[in-house]
Amino acid sequence: MKANPLTHSYYYSPGEIPPGVTLGEYFERTIQKFPQKAACSFRDKSHTWGELGKIVDRLTLALIDLGISRGDKIAVLFPNRLEFIYSALALAKIGAIIVPISERLRKREILHILGHAEVRAIIMVQEFWGFSFSDLLSNILTDLPNLKHVIVSGKAKYSHEISMDELIEKNLKVKYAPDYYHRVYLKEHPVEADDLLEIIFTSGTTGNPKGVMHTHNSRCRAAMGTIERMRVTSDDIWLVMVPLSHTTALVNSFYASVISGSCSGLLETWNVEEALKEIQRMRVTIPIGVPTMPIMMLQHPDFEKYTLSSLRSMLVGGAPLPVEVAKNIMRKFGCKLTSGYGMTETAASNLTSLDDPAEIVCRTVGTPQPGMEHKIVDEYRRIVPIGQEGEACARGQNVFVGYYKDPDRTAQVMDDRGWVYSGDLAKMDEFGNLIIVGRIKDMIVRGGENIAPTEIEEILYTFPKVKQAAVIGVPDERLGEASCACIIAAEGKSFSYEELKGYLKDKVARYKIPDHIVLMEEFPTTPSGKVRKVELREMVSKSIKSATKS
Repeated sequence: MKANPLTHSYYYSPGEIPPGVTLGEYFERTIQKFPQKAACSFRDKSHTWGELGKIVDRLTLALIDLGISRGDKIAVLFPNRLEFIYSALALAKIGAIIVPISERLRKREILHILGHAEVRAIIMVQEFWGFSFSDLLSNILTDLPNLKHVIVSGKAKYSHEISMDELIEKNLKVKYAPDYYHRVYLKEHPVEADDLLEIIFTSGTTGNPKGVMHTHNSRCRAAMGTIERMRVTSDDIWLVMVPLSHTTALVNSFYASVISGSCSGLLETWNVEEALKEIQRMRVTIPIGVPTMPIMMLQHPDFEKYTLSSLRSMLVGGAPLPVEVAKNIMRKFGCKLTSGYGMTETAASNLTSLDDPAEIVCRTVGTPQPGMEHKIVDEYRRIVPIGQEGEACARGQNVFVGYYKDPDRTAQVMDDRGWVYSGDLAKMDEFGNLIIVGRIKDMIVRGGENIAPTEIEEILYTFPKVKQAAVIGVPDERLGEASCACIIAAEGKSFSYEELKGYLKDKVARYKIPDHIVLMEEFPTTPSGKVRKVELREMVSKSIKSATKS
């Protein structure tokens, strides 16, 4: 534990990570250090850092040959496949700005992102989950005057498409000298660490997503913070269970692997059985995902049959981590647990340490990463005493530089001193650890009493018949707002409202016991796995209203 307990909810983590290195430079350093070590793996295909370097060099030169250069915005649309890695690293070397797009998005969202970001080229999967992105792009090309190139994995389907495979295999040795990239291109287009590396769009639950701008500095330093907290080395093997198109995997595992020389094992999409098989097959040391993933693995009927002894820690973030879940993960997986917290605008601004005792890991999301500050403020943006709830705010090296072409929305979340206001309700303990209570907008006001959904969810997760739980507020004529527990029951289990009410009776204040329970097969989620509570609230409110009328 840290000395000198705090009295006010402000904490700074010393040890700022030096800026000034681009992702492309880190990549070249790692190739030099670990040419024969495994860099990435997807199913039965893998590359060493030396092999990956050659592939990325060929793609880099081919993209330069197409006229793509520093500052161009280039979209990358792939599930977790090696093509995402090739594309992102080649674009980083060129100094182009990566615009990751989730394979779950469709016409409206993709058209908005490509148009708003003024994307010059897109590198993408042709088809996934039975949906043709080639057909979609063919239909919307006329609405995107800035889009000059459509690069696809596999064989081109339309005349305007360029095959990524052919670009990588293209013989450009006659046209360009072997040292062209370093001797000519970088002199004409120097890539600096303060240049934009990404415009990554938030998976917002309402309205159009915002384009969050990050530099090489902000992303690489965030990744370095993860490496430091988790003691990542070139011997580690990640299992990336969440999309590379989102901050959690992109920064904390992929960029961290590029910098540390560790290996990125890719799970194309979430599948509980495939995750268990890959951990065993690859001898994974660090899986990264959201809390629902280890929950599902623990509940798999064949869990005990898999050999998971290679695991040394698991990194989970992107959603609140119930205490009971954290305890089960550490006990049944036999590994340590790192709990992370952040947002697209800050990456993982907080992480627990491998040295933290179990109660800290289970109860908090740790202290800020090196070079980061955190504070909890009231509605007047004044720092509150330790233990008092308020809004979590972050400032420091991980923080974004604004929303693309949207200064008004930037000003809503970032003040003139660089503090980012999260919208998350939190409190801080006397040692600087952050405790997430929930979203400020998710707070349920039931007949004048405040109910934090996370508090109730944590208790629900201790009920053996509950697989997943999400607590929301729904309109109520008498109370103004009532509480509703949306529950996915554990496989083969069922229970009544009275049974659950009896379980909660002595564990929580009476007014906090949910007024309604709705059993569901699945929850609406964002592409990164977070429950869409706004959408869930709308669905459930309509259902309860209809049931009341009938």
